Amino acid sequence: MMTQKDCEEWAAMIAQMQDDPSWHPVYNKKGVRPMSNDKGPNDLEATIERLEFRNEKLHQHNEKIEQELIQLRLDNKKLAKQCKEQMQQFRNKGDM
Repeated sequence: MMTQKDCEEWAAMIAQMQDDPSWHPVYNKKGVRPMSNDKGPNDLEATIERLEFRNEKLHQHNEKIEQELIQLRLDNKKLAKQCKEQMQQFRNKGDM
């Protein structure tokens, strides 16, 4: 059972917690904890910045892959032409 003094202390503690959001009885007994400006995972501005960064990096990666693909196609055409020429030479020599 709580005494009158305990009830008053409890009411004062609740009033202080409602007035001061930085007060925490276990981790911050003095109530001197700076409030951070971090809005957490639901911060839309941070989410937008993160998604724009990912989008930019993915576009850069896609451009790199596209250039590699174009180069591989050119190399493939050159090799196909070389093979065709060598097969023609073998046919002319009578090896095939």
